[in-house]
Amino acid sequence: MKKILFIGLLFVVQYSFAQQEPSDVQIRYALQLFGENLKKHNVKDVASVLDETFHIAEYRDRDLINVIPQLVNPVSLDTVYYENIVKRNNRIYAKQIAIPKSGPKMVSWVRMNKFLMFERVGHFEQLMGLSDPIAEELQPVKLLAKATIKRSSGMMFIELSIAGNDKKYNFLFDSGAGATTLSEKLAASLNLKVNQAAIDIKTAGNSGQFKTIDSLNLSVAGMKVRGKQVVVADLSNLQKVTGHEMDGIIGFDLLKDYQVAVNLDDNEMSIYSFGYFEAAGKNVLPITLTNNIPNVDVNLKIEGITYKTRLLFDTGAGGSMYGNYFLNAYTNGLVDKLENKKVSASMDLSGSISKSEMGTIEEISIAGLNILNPTIAVDLPKDQPSYGFDKHGLLGMALIGKLNFIFNYSLGYIEVSANKTFSIPMVPLYTLGLGFEKDGSKFIVKHVDEAGLAYKAGLRSGDELLKINNINPESVDQITQELRTLAKNNVNVEVNRDQQKMKFELKRFPKKVSTSS
Repeated sequence: MKKILFIGLLFVVQYSFAQQEPSDVQIRYALQLFGENLKKHNVKDVASVLDETFHIAEYRDRDLINVIPQLVNPVSLDTVYYENIVKRNNRIYAKQIAIPKSGPKMVSWVRMNKFLMFERVGHFEQLMGLSDPIAEELQPVKLLAKATIKRSSGMMFIELSIAGNDKKYNFLFDSGAGATTLSEKLAASLNLKVNQAAIDIKTAGNSGQFKTIDSLNLSVAGMKVRGKQVVVADLSNLQKVTGHEMDGIIGFDLLKDYQVAVNLDDNEMSIYSFGYFEAAGKNVLPITLTNNIPNVDVNLKIEGITYKTRLLFDTGAGGSMYGNYFLNAYTNGLVDKLENKKVSASMDLSGSISKSEMGTIEEISIAGLNILNPTIAVDLPKDQPSYGFDKHGLLGMALIGKLNFIFNYSLGYIEVSANKTFSIPMVPLYTLGLGFEKDGSKFIVKHVDEAGLAYKAGLRSGDELLKINNINPESVDQITQELRTLAKNNVNVEVNRDQQKMKFELKRFPKKVSTSS
């Protein structure tokens, strides 16, 4: 019994020690060892103290095994020492002075977490001919550019210029995309050189074989973005679904090099350097990057029980939430607990359509912000994998669109705050069984489910929508906004069917639908 007690006490002491802030002596010792290994070209020991999220410019995770030796080995250092230890952003910073045996000294910064694991080292970036990103973090943030956000089907589009061309192109802003994508049509029209050998790439939530362009220079609101490898894909199916012209998709490539603030109250995107904001908000959502895609922890309330789960933060998904087989298992059969249940369909980048069970749950909490009655679609494939994932699905713009947010991939968080739409009730629009497709200037009714409320009200596939609530719609997003008023009122629609005008009424949803809290 004494032995068991001793082991238990030892565990508590070790756990407490691991959680406490390191002393200045511990910090200086860790820096000293790191500097000595840099001098010795001891890449193995350098790599052993790197945080799992460590990256050098565009390289992270498995790529570092090859990148670090290429950077360290050619440079022979005579002296490495550290000064100016700074604690900020819940991190530890120190200035590194590296004096090579020949050539000028190099001054850079390193950043560590409270476990004394190195998260980034500006010295490596300098060896690649880049500026030190860690030094930027210690300076006040600088506004680099502002871009107007256009909304369609809830999703966000911004205008970009390509390779010095003054013409503006429409790109979907997709935090769930691990790489920038360019439409095949645009690549052909610009006569861009496309590598014909397809490679495995994950982008826009879809893995597959894609052709690429080695490097493409982009600019946002006059701010030049360094050349990126770009995926080339057919975006025509997604363009039809979103109802907005889509020349490309941009996500990680923009987010990793800057702080990106999205203000949906003003439909404005602000791009900042990696400095610090004087007045930071309290609703901070830590992120874990997997394949350059951000995962966040949220709480789901289902039948009175709260489940903490990890979801992809995906601005390129139009729905509310999507869950996978593991979320269903983790919540002890979520599919059987859904309210307002219905079968639904969704489309990915390749145009593939998958069906899932859709319904509502009691609540989701995102960094302390609570939204009631959110919708979730759960995909239960016939062949379930025999292993678990580190995430259970994704958050889409039907939920994310209630927030303003700031991405800081360097420090690993998304700061969120409620926007003016936050208190608007969530309504289960999927129960309408209704979809729209933009065909030129026309909006055509598509995918009318015979079990849905829209079919029962009289709408049919192929109807051309003329008016909704006596408004001539200009976008799919405007149609969606009018349908959301079903939380409080009936919605009147007028369509053209076989050259004949017809009017129908969609009935308001039950009062059970509640507002956000």
